[in-house]
Amino acid sequence: MAIWPIPGSIASTEVYVAYRGRVYQINVYGKKSDAGLKSLVSTLRFYQPSRSVSSLKLKNAAHEAPPNVGGKQQTPVAPTSRNATGDSFVPTGDSVVFTTQTTTGERKIAEGCWRADPSFFFQTQHDSYANRRSGDGIRTGFTVVGRPNFWGQYTHGNRGYGRCAEPAYTNDKFAVDYPFDKGDRIFSPFRRGTVTFAGRNYTHKNYGNLVVIRAEGGKYVSLSAHLASIPSSIYRGKTVYSNTLIGYAGNTGDPSVPVGEVHLHQTFYRYPHYNKDGSPYGGQGLQVVRLHYSGTAARRLGIPVSSHIYRFWQVKPNYKRYCREGVLCGEGYKISN
Repeated sequence: MAIWPIPGSIASTEVYVAYRGRVYQINVYGKKSDAGLKSLVSTLRFYQPSRSVSSLKLKNAAHEAPPNVGGKQQTPVAPTSRNATGDSFVPTGDSVVFTTQTTTGERKIAEGCWRADPSFFFQTQHDSYANRRSGDGIRTGFTVVGRPNFWGQYTHGNRGYGRCAEPAYTNDKFAVDYPFDKGDRIFSPFRRGTVTFAGRNYTHKNYGNLVVIRAEGGKYVSLSAHLASIPSSIYRGKTVYSNTLIGYAGNTGDPSVPVGEVHLHQTFYRYPHYNKDGSPYGGQGLQVVRLHYSGTAARRLGIPVSSHIYRFWQVKPNYKRYCREGVLCGEGYKISN
């Protein structure tokens, strides 16, 4: 029997049972007494399988065809990225630093978290076709900042997710959730980076299907979670750019922590550690204040898109306002692609 903190999860007791040359692992969530564990193990029964695994012809749930949305098969379409002058560009293999008018650099903030360097390139991850399903209450090409949660205002329950620098956990103090329709396209948040993990695993099982990307330089790392599926072209070691499709929005996870509605759980870390499979833990939670966007959906509404930069902050929730230059965005604000 072993008790160990699982990154991104609640504490569990792991019971190992040896039977006919194999060792079986059984997870028990929450606290249980020795007597309770013995009682549980005493009820176990082992039977020979009626069918082989290969006969089931199971598909890899993490890598499958794009989901059908609205009866039509989705075809990946890369968003158009733009620079501060409004000129379009396509990311290349060269390293390009996207600068803003203020470049104060990164700095350490409360509880051991860090605020990202404002000159570093982060971009919103959906395209101009996101949330196009009628009746979802969100205009096509937009999503909502922080639904169901924004930064430290967590609604996932008292699971201890709001961490900054715990060494054995994922530090998601400044994670942001964005609601989408199932199958909406999700792109890389970095101008250039390398995939360190794609799929699902045991240590991060509450995230479901996830893609982890280490930005060029190795300092900042993103984790995009609860994806419905991941393209087969996204794998560990793959170089990705801001127009690279990394997955499709969903609500995958683990039954121990309900995921709720379809949404993208997006979080960033600073210098995390890595498990053998490339999934991250430890490091420091990263607060991203400035995000760049292509502005296609915003322009359709006549919203100015001069600098293509949103600025996030903890402000009073407002479900009627749009993120735009000169406005501090926060929970409930609508954000363009």
